[in-house]
Amino acid sequence: MTDDARIEDWLRRMKWALARMPSPEREDILAETRAHLRERLDGGQNAEAALAALGPADVYARRFIDEMELSNALGSQRSSDLFRVVLRRLHRSLVAVVAFIALLFLGALGVGAPATAIGKLFDPAHFGLWVGPYNFSLGYNSNPDIHEVLGNGIYPVAVVITGLAWVLGRMVLLWAARAIRGR
Repeated sequence: MTDDARIEDWLRRMKWALARMPSPEREDILAETRAHLRERLDGGQNAEAALAALGPADVYARRFIDEMELSNALGSQRSSDLFRVVLRRLHRSLVAVVAFIALLFLGALGVGAPATAIGKLFDPAHFGLWVGPYNFSLGYNSNPDIHEVLGNGIYPVAVVITGLAWVLGRMVLLWAARAIRGR
């Protein structure tokens, strides 16, 4: 196989890996990569060495896809797009792992507080914010040694906790996307 044929084969695989990207951007990246490879060949490298420097076509293309997804998520600032960026990087980013754990905690609070308030409507003796000598919990309790501290105040507190969980969750998503981009 000739050097040109090897490069065209590699570029074909890269184009396939970039399929999710809009066509004009994809073609620009391919043209730039082709020119870069041509420079290496003109500089005396063979196709094998030039391609080895870039790595596998799908891995090289992944960087462009990642950047596109990250730019789109930060541009839209929609929570679902930002969350998708964090999820797709869980296996390769400590920032994404930390953000995901924080989001799980905030999600539990954001769901647990209104669930407790709803439970309080039907079973006021067992739902609420409970405090004891070694316990502090929100939700259901059947332990008579700890006491409920909010009473009907659980309703506005649940609204505040849910709102704070939402705002903090968005802040975590924005922080994570910006931190990932900074790499």
